[in-house]
Amino acid sequence: MDIVHVVRHKVLVEGRTQRAVARELGLSRTTVGKYMDRAAPTRTEGTPRPRPVWDAVAERVQAVLADSVRWTGGKQRLTATRLHEMLRAEGKRVGVTVVKEAVAEWKRQRREVFVPLTYRPGERRGCSSCG
Repeated sequence: MDIVHVVRHKVLVEGRTQRAVARELGLSRTTVGKYMDRAAPTRTEGTPRPRPVWDAVAERVQAVLADSVRWTGGKQRLTATRLHEMLRAEGKRVGVTVVKEAVAEWKRQRREVFVPLTYRPGERRGCSSCG
């Protein structure tokens, strides 16, 4: 951030050329030009990329994952690979990576939150019958 102010001062106050300032500070001329256009550098986020394959199978994946709790139990699990095979058997054209990412996100959202209880020495007060 400080380099932006240095560049702007050298060009605007001292009257030096952008090319000379770029050479002196070891910056690109386009960088110096950007610093002159804006007082502070900003980063623009691009638009998210389209996901046509995920859009085509998203509802089915979510439905199967939500329903899997009912028909899988004990040691039997619905893994991402099994889900991928199910989708392929249904005629869906989807890659295994897309399915694995969806299952990982689903598991992350269902994860139980754990907040450890910590006490400083002598801070915890027990019940009167506990001593």
